[in-house]
Amino acid sequence: MRDDEYPTPVSDPEAEGLPDTADDDSTAKDDVLTGREADGPEPAQLPGDREPVAVDRYGTTAEEQLDGESLDYKLQREVYERPADDPLAGPVDPDIAAEADSDEAAAQAQFDADVIDPGPTSDPHSAVSIYDHGQLGAVADHQVGRLVEPDEGAHTDQETDNIGYDAGAAGGGATAEELAVHETRPPEATP
Repeated sequence: MRDDEYPTPVSDPEAEGLPDTADDDSTAKDDVLTGREADGPEPAQLPGDREPVAVDRYGTTAEEQLDGESLDYKLQREVYERPADDPLAGPVDPDIAAEADSDEAAAQAQFDADVIDPGPTSDPHSAVSIYDHGQLGAVADHQVGRLVEPDEGAHTDQETDNIGYDAGAAGGGATAEELAVHETRPPEATP
C-alpha cells in the first residue's frame, strides 16, 4: 500500500533546473514581460496524460503492425470534409436540422439557422463577408489583450455565443491569434 495517495508529477520543472515560481517582483497583471496568471503554479501536463490517444485503434500491437491495416478500417477513420461553399458545411441548429429529411431540407435548415441567428448579418449572396473586412461598425482605437472566459475555461459551454473579458497584456508578447483580435462596435440600427 502506498504512503501517499498522490501520484508523482509528470513534469517537474525544479528537477530540470527551472524555478518553481516567477521572480518576486513579478506582478503577472498588466506587465508584458511577466508570466500568465491563468497558467497557475502547477507544472504543465503532457498531452498524453489527459486522455488515452489512439489506444483502441488498429496497429497498436506488433502483430497488427505486421499484418497491416485493411482499406475498410482506413476508410472508416476518414472524416468527410465538405467544400467551403457547401451550404451544409457550417453548423446547423440541432432543433432545425432534426426536421431535415434530405440534403435539400438540410440546406434550407442551414439557411434558416443563419437567418434566425441574432448575430451580425450581411447579404448571404455577397462576395465579401463582414468577417473579411471586420468592419461591423466603428473600430475601437485600442488593442485587445488576452481574452478569458468568465469561468476561465473550467466548464463546458452552454451558451451559443463566445463570452470573455480582456485580461490585459500579461504573458509576454501577444500571439498571432491575439494580435488578430480587434474590438468592433455594432452597426447603427436602421429603422
